[in-house]
Amino acid sequence: MREARAALDAEQRASAAAAVTAGLAGVELLRTAETIAGYRAIRGEVDIDEALLRLIDRGATVTVPRVVGDDLEFVEWLPTTPARKGAFGISEPVGGGVLDLSVHDVVLAPLVAFDHAGQRLGQGGGFYDRSLARLGDPGPVVIGIAHSFQEVARIPAEPWDIPLDAVVTDTRIAAFRPGVLQRSISANRPPQE
Repeated sequence: MREARAALDAEQRASAAAAVTAGLAGVELLRTAETIAGYRAIRGEVDIDEALLRLIDRGATVTVPRVVGDDLEFVEWLPTTPARKGAFGISEPVGGGVLDLSVHDVVLAPLVAFDHAGQRLGQGGGFYDRSLARLGDPGPVVIGIAHSFQEVARIPAEPWDIPLDAVVTDTRIAAFRPGVLQRSISANRPPQE
């Protein structure tokens, strides 16, 4: 999958990015989400920068991950945010405000492969699984972002794996928890005391 992703030419990457951006624009949940974790694409991952810019333009707070040891911290991101190549060659913000993952409504997660049950194969470091596992339930809605060819028949699940709630690809949107993408973010939040 990594090789197939990396082999995409510029036109194929741009086409996938445009299709995913359009798909994300149609997700009701993202119209009301206040804080969204995105990512900076590398090695053929679907580039979601345009989708993140649209979310910022409508008033959402967007973060991207920065690797710190064996963990991720999520740093507020704007297109003008200074960045450097961090762990694994990923563009990471320099400085910036760190927001706890618990305040996020949605996580847009890159992946290597996914299956029809919402199991996700990441890069193998377990960064997203560890970060999400600390939150318990209810955590943010996790939406995988992928090329359609990254879907496989089955990914074996380990007890520590956190499944996706939905996936957006260049050809479709699939919810693994019925209705999760159609509701307003207030339906996902616990009542205030």
